[in-house]
Amino acid sequence: MNSTLDFYHTHATRLAKQYDSLEFETVHRSWSTFWPKCGANVLDVGAGSGRDARWFAAQECSVVAVEPCNRLLQLAKKSSTQAICWIEDSLPYLQNVTSSSNHYDLILLSAVWMHLDSKQRAAAIKRLHELLAGNGTLIVTLRDGEFKDGRETFGVSVNELSLLCSGVGFEIYHVTTDEDSLNREDIRWQTVVIKKLGSLKEY
Repeated sequence: MNSTLDFYHTHATRLAKQYDSLEFETVHRSWSTFWPKCGANVLDVGAGSGRDARWFAAQECSVVAVEPCNRLLQLAKKSSTQAICWIEDSLPYLQNVTSSSNHYDLILLSAVWMHLDSKQRAAAIKRLHELLAGNGTLIVTLRDGEFKDGRETFGVSVNELSLLCSGVGFEIYHVTTDEDSLNREDIRWQTVVIKKLGSLKEY
């Protein structure tokens, strides 16, 4: 991911403005049923500009925001006055992230999965299972559409993600297909809601 990180570092200011031009409620409306409630422990992996982390904090959640690009992380910190724990770290291992005694009620990976190769995805799904609370929710968005600016990506599919999930004790609960929030005609998104095995009876 080095070349991709270099891209995000070089274009951090422009990208942060682009991300912040969209409202959380618009980008993430397809999984609104699972938005966290006050007091929830939330982990935002690939926090970018901090837009989503700020929204979670405004809902009075306890928020840990992880971003591998230092430049984006610094911009995100400057844009927030809320009590958010900012961490420079990356998948697949999230070595700097520790779970609370109750683990995380919600983990969000928005526009992240396509940057991981197959080996990284296998390791990442194991780590995410470790960090998620027993009745928690993992949200993963999948991008269908290539980058034309040099960022490295790998093909994604719900089927591949489902196989990885079944190997660690996750199961897919819900999938939606969404138009691109920036109205790019050649890009589509799928939002995958994932739960731990045995927890679906709660819904």
